[in-house]
Amino acid sequence: MENIKRQQVLGFTGGVLFVILINNFWRWKKKQNVLKKIKSKSVECKRAFDYVVEQLKKGNLSEDEVSQIVQLSFNDLHQQLQDGTLKAVTVLQAYQAFALKANERLNAITEPLVTAMDIAEKLDKQTGKKGLLHGIPVSVKESFDIKSLDTTAGISHFIGKPRPDDAALIKVLKDEGAIPFVRTNIPQTMMIYECSNPIYKETLNPYDLTKTPGGSTGGESALLGAKASIIGYGSDIGGSIRVPSHFCGCYGLKTTLERLSRKGTLSLSKGQMQVSGTVGPMARDLDGLIMAFKVLLTDLHFELDPSIPPIKFRDEIYNSKQSLKIGYYVTDGYTPAVPSCRRAVMLTKKALEAMGHTVVEFKPPRMVYAYTKLYLGTVMGDKGKNYTSKLKGDIIDPTIWKLMLPSKLPNFILRMMSWLYPILTKDKVFGDILKARMGINSVHDWFNHALKIQAYKEEFLSAWRREDLDAVICPPFAMAAPPLGKVADVISAGNYSMIYNLLNYPGGVLPVTKVTADDVNDLDNYPTNTRTLKLVKQFSMKSEGLPVGVQCVCLPFNEELVLRLMREAENGLNKLQD
Repeated sequence: MENIKRQQVLGFTGGVLFVILINNFWRWKKKQNVLKKIKSKSVECKRAFDYVVEQLKKGNLSEDEVSQIVQLSFNDLHQQLQDGTLKAVTVLQAYQAFALKANERLNAITEPLVTAMDIAEKLDKQTGKKGLLHGIPVSVKESFDIKSLDTTAGISHFIGKPRPDDAALIKVLKDEGAIPFVRTNIPQTMMIYECSNPIYKETLNPYDLTKTPGGSTGGESALLGAKASIIGYGSDIGGSIRVPSHFCGCYGLKTTLERLSRKGTLSLSKGQMQVSGTVGPMARDLDGLIMAFKVLLTDLHFELDPSIPPIKFRDEIYNSKQSLKIGYYVTDGYTPAVPSCRRAVMLTKKALEAMGHTVVEFKPPRMVYAYTKLYLGTVMGDKGKNYTSKLKGDIIDPTIWKLMLPSKLPNFILRMMSWLYPILTKDKVFGDILKARMGINSVHDWFNHALKIQAYKEEFLSAWRREDLDAVICPPFAMAAPPLGKVADVISAGNYSMIYNLLNYPGGVLPVTKVTADDVNDLDNYPTNTRTLKLVKQFSMKSEGLPVGVQCVCLPFNEELVLRLMREAENGLNKLQD
């Protein structure tokens, strides 16, 4: 009898071990398949890099010639291409050479586009009227479809699935004579202010290689910040254009939803419509940003995507001389701006006042509620299943582990953590953040959630209208660029941008200043009563020299007014320096 029992125990144990062994084998097999796909993608991208390098050897541009071209402002480059002083091929080669050199330091480019030279050569042979972007090299985020290439979002699931056509905006750009010449890096899933993934690896900040360039349009911001591109295009669901622009000292515009077509762009959040990602331009200077937006508003654009309202660029709004009433704020009630970001807003306030505008303090209603209950409650309404499902069996990048973890925990554990954490840390808001990660339970609850968002939109607009505001200025993020891999620890610092995705207000970012030694010293007075604030202060201690931007926001479909406000702010800042 004992022998029978022993045999049964041994048999059961052997069966369990066999199941574990088989399970581990399949996990290993899946990982090997993922590594094989990543390797094949790396080979494909290297082939594109090698092809462009070989083309550049035939161009024989000197380093001085390259430098002279890439140092031109957008307006100067545009004019010289329009009047024929510069050829499209020459400009392309200069930017290819400079971008590849910058990429050795930053890893901002996922792949150069091998079709760029053919486009440039055809443009140089063209006769008749030139497009508005004739010969201008354009960089694009990897999330924009390019015919015959994969669009991956840093996820191996999408490798080996080349897109059948260009994105709508890529078609419009080409129609206006632009030359898409590189695609730029993104974070895995495109849902964090970092720029790292297992396929293309990590992108670095051009101002400090130990800092993040931001995300999800991080490769774009790094390339523009390094002066290795002149205009580019990205997407934004929670600051993904504005925060990287702030971190890397470039210009960016988040548009109103459906002002520009998203047709042919990858997003892992398209299943819900309460907070949707938008696309928009980025640039090295403001003139470039304005043209990069204006050029898209064409009949072809509206024909390619009839869901886009056919609103052309409204010069009467952009060129208006009417004085504005502008609100400002430097705290969201949870993560106040650090001294450098607060100073940037106050400098911009002073500059706008010097331009004849009225600037008053504005207190947006219930921003913490909007962030925790509404914004996070929406984008995590399915508990992150939409994007985590694409990661099944994939290699997970370390930068998104902390964001993914709550999605893997049962709700009763999250509920317990949301109760215990505020008691242990005296940080009630973080408890609400954990609750938001639990998702929404039913369609009925989702309908009620949508009603709460609508009510908040009306509440915010009422507060805006009570102050009779035309626009608002504020930080894009509570601090300058954090260290690589640390954004998840201070993610709430992005509420200054996230709220305008919830509200669907357009917002632009322009560089205003850089972090000074005095800004760092003033951190002595920065609050440290929560873990988040302690980390914001800690990560800001070695930030001297990093760029600092300011966000300009207007009501929906008023992108022209946003750009006008950015112009007024820049002119005022220049006036103060004279």
